[in-house]
Parts: sequence; C-alpha cells; structure tokens
Amino acid sequence: MSTDNTRRWIKGIPYEVAFWQSYYNNRKRLRDLFGWMSLIGQECVLDNFDMAAFLAARKEEKPVILDVGCALSYAFGTKIGGKDLDIDFIDPLAPFYNKILDKHKPELPHIKFGMTESLGAIYPENSVTFIHIRNSLDHSMNPMKGILQAVDCLKPGGVLYLNHFRNEAENEGYRGFHQFNIDIRKGRLVLWNATECIDVAAHLGGCADVRPSTTAEGRIVAVIEKKAPLGHLIDRRQAGREMVEMAMQTIEYFHSPACALKYHWTRFYCTIGHRTMRLLPYWLLGKIKALAGKN
Repeated sequence: MSTDNTRRWIKGIPYEVAFWQSYYNNRKRLRDLFGWMSLIGQECVLDNFDMAAFLAARKEEKPVILDVGCALSYAFGTKIGGKDLDIDFIDPLAPFYNKILDKHKPELPHIKFGMTESLGAIYPENSVTFIHIRNSLDHSMNPMKGILQAVDCLKPGGVLYLNHFRNEAENEGYRGFHQFNIDIRKGRLVLWNATECIDVAAHLGGCADVRPSTTAEGRIVAVIEKKAPLGHLIDRRQAGREMVEMAMQTIEYFHSPACALKYHWTRFYCTIGHRTMRLLPYWLLGKIKALAGKN
C-alpha cells in the first residue's frame, strides 16, 4: 500500500467524520436521514437483486452477512421475511462513528473496525455468504484490491453486492475519500480515475461472475458471484502486512508537526463547513455542490 495513497486517505478522514457528525448533531437532518435512507429494522430490499430468494436458495442456518464501509447511514435492511438478519457492520472509521452513536443513537448497532482491502485479515477464505458495499468502495485506497479481498472471503456461490453513484469522484471533484469512479462501459463494470481504468471482470479472471446494471435513478449496481478460488490473484497474508504498513505510515504522518497541524486544521474547517451546510435548505445545497464540482 503506497505512502501516497495512505496519506491521501488520511487527509480525507476529517471530511468524512465531520459529514456524519453534522447529520447526527442536527435533529431535523437526522430525522430526514432515517426517513429516506436508513432501513435498519426493515425488510432488506436491494436494487436489481432478490436477497430473499438468494438466502432461501442457500438454505444456510446462519448466513454470514457483512455491510462493509457502512458509515452511519444504516442503508441495508436488517430483516428477511420479518426475521432479523445477523449482520456485521464494518467501517475503517468505526472508532469515530461509535463515539457519535454513543452520544446520539446508542441503541443502534455498533460498528466493527475493518477495511475492504484487508477483509482477509478478519474473515477466513470461504466463510462469508453475502457482502454489501454501498457508496464506499469508491472511497477506498485500492477498490480493486477490496473486491479481490471480498470475493476471496465469500463461500462458493456467495455474492458481493455493489451499489454506487456513477462516477462519484468526478462529481465530488476528487475531494476527501472520493478518489475512484465506478461506471459501466460497453456492458462491463470498470473502476477508473485520471491515472487508471480497471475492467473488474477481466481482473477477476473467471473466478467470479460480474453482472453490472443500472437502477432507474442511474446508480451502478454489480452482483459479483464467486465461482472459483482466487488462487494466485490474492495473497491472504498480504492483507495483514499492509495493515501493519498502514499503521506505520499513519504514525509517521502524525509524527510530522506540519502534517498533524494540517490534519487538525482540516478537521476544524470541515466541522464548521458541514454544520453550516446542514442549516441550509436542500435546494441551495444542491446549487452549492454543483458550483463546487465545476471548480
């Protein structure tokens, strides 16, 4: 994991944490969030995929289900046929998010620490039934590596489900965590930015079936079903090594007074900026976002 990628990702942390703090600190916006996005305690209904039929066909007594990069939206329904699903909510910013939950919503499930690119350090090969990733793969340091790690953890026939805004990094001007775009080109799922473009199915080399589609709203959905072991495509030990490397790079970053000062300055103005934005009407926020995207 390159030092540049790690530092770029570290610099995005204040933006992301401030975003969720601003929502949970504002009662009206929090009600709105749980009114139109959150599906906790509700039926699991996914775009372009029948979750109930998938689990019924599997006939597993205790399917292992992950919501990776979940943040604090709780946009993954937690029931099937009225029965509760046992879900691991996972995010690399779990320590920050759990503090927000403790203050504002302690009744909600806490989040486990984990990164998409290092799922193999947490879950053994062939141990997971279903992985849900919504609006977060494009935030990661290496989204293709995250897909490989996720598919490797899946049981044969298990599914990695992706649901993302099209080309979100472009729309966000490559700010914060938004460093990669997800799109469909000529019927193929691709990950791209200014320096690279990856055909996901080609990279998986036949180990998984990749079925991309779009929703009525234009979101990108991909159902990735594991067909065979990934073999030489992945080194499970590498996930643990990279976690250690990232920890060392993070320590080195904050050991520099200039980097630490810049981080906390970013944290300050992101906090002020997001809290101010939550006070504005939605129509005005849309215009400001559109203008920012052009600059």
